[in-house]
Amino acid sequence: METREDMLEKLIARAGNDSDFRGRLVANPRSALNETFDLEIPDDFNILVHEDDARTAHLVLPASASLTDAQLQQAVGGSDEWCTGWWY
Repeated sequence: METREDMLEKLIARAGNDSDFRGRLVANPRSALNETFDLEIPDDFNILVHEDDARTAHLVLPASASLTDAQLQQAVGGSDEWCTGWWY
């Protein structure tokens, strides 16, 4: 599987060269990612695409380092489930 950085590089390059794809990526990122990488992204995984412009910049913060009670219980219980987020 490609790394996050590889995927971002491909998405940015394609969106920069293909205005139709860029529009699809902004309007329906799940579909555009499936089209580009053949990914089946779970419905409960949110994807937001933002475009910077001359008057707007976006700051993306990493997920909080604190664990929820459910995550803590899973860690303590030794569950063999793993993060299914494609982005990490």
